[in-house]
Amino acid sequence: LDKNPGMHRMTWDLRYPGPINGAGVEGGNGPAAVPGPYSVRLTAGSIKQTQPLTVVEDPRILRDGITLEDLRVQFNHNMAVRELVSDANKTVARLRAAQQKLRGATGAQADQLAKLNAFAEKLITSPIRYSEPKLLTHITYLYSMTNGADQRPGKDAVDRLKVLRKDLDATKKELDKLVGPAM
Repeated sequence: LDKNPGMHRMTWDLRYPGPINGAGVEGGNGPAAVPGPYSVRLTAGSIKQTQPLTVVEDPRILRDGITLEDLRVQFNHNMAVRELVSDANKTVARLRAAQQKLRGATGAQADQLAKLNAFAEKLITSPIRYSEPKLLTHITYLYSMTNGADQRPGKDAVDRLKVLRKDLDATKKELDKLVGPAM
């Protein structure tokens, strides 16, 4: 909120912050809050106030047979996928920083850059139209797929999360071998 004196308004779109991008900044379009009790806290200087807030279910969702438990399962799944997207974005940022550091290199460093470029082709989808989707694209697709619906994630989405997590962890280990462990 604006820190100037006067009346200010804040709205919550009922979403948590989205994935962290390569610069370490949280994005928008995070997982939707599960209906239930929350607290709103306002701090202005030494004054702190807390008020209860209750998020209720959308009656249209209830009519479709979606339960509170379904929404909790979806929320937990989407938070895990959000963390996977954040982790993937940080991995891409590390890779790009290492590539940038070696731009224009010669000799052994040029060989290292070539290895990083080959590694990037496995992680990042080429900007050419109709390119084969690479790991980062698969991860962000899963996030967009399950974050845009009000339903329990299907078994395929849950299984896909496990596979993509395993693939990203292996990719990070491979990057660690190329550029050293992350700090």
